[in-house]
Amino acid sequence: MANVIFYVKVKTTKATNIYAFSRSETGILDFNGTSAPSASELSQMQCVEGSRYFTPSWYTYLPEELQAEILVYIPANIENMDAGQYSFLLHVGALMLAVQARDGLLAAELLHRRSMVFANFTPLVLHIVKPIAAEALFARIYGGFTGEGNFKQVYQANAAIATGETDVSAILFAAARDTLKPEPEKESPEEMFIRYFRECGNADFTIGIVGASSHPWINSVEKFGVISDSAISFHFGDDPYAAGKKQRELFASLKTMVQAEPYNPHDHNAICVSIDDLDAILKGVSSRSKAGYLRATAAAILRKARPNLFSYGSELWRLGANPEHFENSIVTRLKL
Repeated sequence: MANVIFYVKVKTTKATNIYAFSRSETGILDFNGTSAPSASELSQMQCVEGSRYFTPSWYTYLPEELQAEILVYIPANIENMDAGQYSFLLHVGALMLAVQARDGLLAAELLHRRSMVFANFTPLVLHIVKPIAAEALFARIYGGFTGEGNFKQVYQANAAIATGETDVSAILFAAARDTLKPEPEKESPEEMFIRYFRECGNADFTIGIVGASSHPWINSVEKFGVISDSAISFHFGDDPYAAGKKQRELFASLKTMVQAEPYNPHDHNAICVSIDDLDAILKGVSSRSKAGYLRATAAAILRKARPNLFSYGSELWRLGANPEHFENSIVTRLKL
């Protein structure tokens, strides 16, 4: 009996990728990489919608790269479909989307939220997240919204992980081991990342911002929300999609500045994040206001790795929909 082939299609306005998975005669699921099945082949298969875990409506702003249609194609004559494999195929598309967009923070969140779905497919997960694992691990432990967790213990053990592992830091560390080349007997986790960012050349990753509630940019977003709601009902009452598109375009156009503050009296390694002020835009003027900072440990690592780098390539990447929780929902993209 030949291998059974499944396809996971991830389609955004930016790109369409189809990934193939095969199930062997012994029932083992394997990842076959990108594929290009014919339309005729897909039309003869069952098509089900994949789970994204997140939806654009959860966000005030979400880039087009993450607004995806995820479809899973299953052979019409499938037999003995394992529930675990079926669940994995339905949920892996969102993880692959995060990897495709190099949103390591989102990939880590998906691994956490769907830990039991992915637990029995650890080798596949390691292979899928490997391209962004180092930066995703950095963002998870130093730039996420949940703290460092138990990574120091995971790092000191530096052990291979077994199928069934659910600890996100352990999974990302295992996937990044070849890239990070850890030496726990010689370096701390922070020193490992300093070395990595010093040597890696270019880096492109997502990271969270903290301290938002103490800075003025959030206030401009709240004011914009009130005015935007009024404008939508007045100008776009018969076409709400057009209003949403205009709002996304505005957020996508916002410029960010991420820069070092070696003169900061509280932390000479501080890295602040400023974003175009929406209140100023509504008044027809151009102005940026401070939105927050990178976490102290993340900033210290980046400053020590690149002491002569004072300005970082950046863009606003994601913004949550609830103003009461903006403190934990501003995500920027950094390029070193």
